[in-house]
Amino acid sequence: MRNFHPFLVVACLSHALVTHAQTTQSTHTPCTPWLGLKGGISIPNLTGGGGNPLSDNYSSRLAANFGIFAEHRLHGHWSLQAELNYAGQGGKRDGLQPISDLPPELAQMVPPGSFLYAKFKNKAILDYLELPILAKLTWGTPWQFYVNAGPYAGYLLHAKEKTSGASLIYADPQGQQPLGTQYGPVPPQDFAATTDVTSSIKRWNVGVTGGIGVAKPLGTRNKIFFDTRFEYGFINIQKYKEDGKNNTGNVLLSLGYAYRL
Repeated sequence: MRNFHPFLVVACLSHALVTHAQTTQSTHTPCTPWLGLKGGISIPNLTGGGGNPLSDNYSSRLAANFGIFAEHRLHGHWSLQAELNYAGQGGKRDGLQPISDLPPELAQMVPPGSFLYAKFKNKAILDYLELPILAKLTWGTPWQFYVNAGPYAGYLLHAKEKTSGASLIYADPQGQQPLGTQYGPVPPQDFAATTDVTSSIKRWNVGVTGGIGVAKPLGTRNKIFFDTRFEYGFINIQKYKEDGKNNTGNVLLSLGYAYRL
């Protein structure tokens, strides 16, 4: 993994687009590429779960998403767009949920394969570099409308689990049986922690992405645009079976600027 240089990938793709555009320009109508940047809000979630309480019942959270891209017109209204994006993935759970890492004094009170439960906040924060390759269809003037779709590959940069809150410990998933000893109930436990879980998540993911957008040209060399897109990862992200099964996915809302070379 140490030899992976994602910025080299987008640089090579941009160079290829420029070279192809120069060749096209010399034999056909002018068709120079656009280079640009974009940024916005990601609304990710972890779907699936595989019936495992540790990976079930996630909901969406908010994250950042930004990147750079190169776009080259292929023919007519069709173009090809390569991107390199920072993408926030993950999800959150609030309220009653299983406890994954028990203190030793509590772990000995639980039969193997069973869970204890507590009410707290839990965020799964996954940071990826993603490389989408999109086919794009554009039409309209002076406002341009477009649809795009294609595959992407993602490389995990970092993963962490951030928890907060304090709660009693329960022996049942309904929260009806507070845990106790012969001396009385176990006092509320503090769940404030940030845990690095990168080693338990697969480094690579692949999936599909696509969406719609609108662009406004500003002269012949500049344009601004708004893009909304859906993304879904095909690979179960957990390395270990006991952690359950989740797939990444998100909705992206982006604003961007592009410049034609």
